[in-house]
Amino acid sequence: MTQINQIHKTKKIRLKFNKAKEIIIVIYLGFIALFSQGVHAQAYLKFNGATALVLVPNLGVELEINPNISAQVDVLASFWDSVGPDRDPYQINQTFFEGRYYTKKHLQGWFIGPHIGYGMFTIQKTNAFVVYDPYQDPNTYSNTPGSFQSGRASFYGASGGFKKQLNHRWSIEAFIGAGLVQSNYKGYQGFYRVDVSPGDTRVFNKSGEWVIYRGGVMIIYKLFQKLSS
Repeated sequence: MTQINQIHKTKKIRLKFNKAKEIIIVIYLGFIALFSQGVHAQAYLKFNGATALVLVPNLGVELEINPNISAQVDVLASFWDSVGPDRDPYQINQTFFEGRYYTKKHLQGWFIGPHIGYGMFTIQKTNAFVVYDPYQDPNTYSNTPGSFQSGRASFYGASGGFKKQLNHRWSIEAFIGAGLVQSNYKGYQGFYRVDVSPGDTRVFNKSGEWVIYRGGVMIIYKLFQKLSS
């Protein structure tokens, strides 16, 4: 009976997550569609100085849609192991599509906006940035040497922050982003899979958490200005 109750609980959690995911996608698409008229085509190249300090490049391009609205795409990637004594894998890539509303014209001041994203990972799961996990107590995540998870993840959330213009070409921006992360993964201890019981035929395990998963300090360079009707 306990197992049946657990199955029903898991199904309810997944339904809530799917509903949250659908709402965020609708907000994101509606945001872009609503403000996609009269594009200014002012482009900005962005580089995350904070993640660069830990040798994880994060590059992006932001396009001005109108004086207060922008659309952005950015990519983050790491292809090496951690620098700790255990040398656990720290291999990730993430791509985000984001719409933003700025409180000041020319894409300056405080901003907020929805985003969707996709990524792949081979890392040791950490509870450092987990806000809420309905499936597992974050304090029970394994951090034993040689343990890691490998799979793919989808992101549905929002970012907020502040951008300050330094001169005609350069700006600086601090931002943070969080939301729902849904993952399909395999868990390993060394070369052995440990996230399923013996005889379990699942190709991937699944998880869903509310997580703070992006942020930093962007150094921004204005590329060009080309107005279009």
